[in-house]
Amino acid sequence: MANASISDLEVVTNLRLTNYIDDSATPGDRTVNRLRGKNAFAIGATSVVITNSLVTANSQVICTLEFSDATLTSILRVIPAAGSFTVTGSGIGATAATKFSWVVIN
Repeated sequence: MANASISDLEVVTNLRLTNYIDDSATPGDRTVNRLRGKNAFAIGATSVVITNSLVTANSQVICTLEFSDATLTSILRVIPAAGSFTVTGSGIGATAATKFSWVVIN
């Protein structure tokens, strides 16, 4: 594995995040102790809480919508905390179960 460092940036080749889990078939709040996964906003929901023992208040959590719902068209914010993160979407709530992917960086 090759490493390169520039100031605060470190590049490591062959980075792979394994142990991926897809919980999007059951929308809503979940407990997932992995570094990445898929979940979904429940119908009518504007936020989802993922309980995750790997997350700290200083974690970076990156989320991407899998598709755009009629009212929930984007992710507004992702707030990490000790042991969880909250994903908040736009709009007045999802009109259908709306999938999103996420990855935790510590």
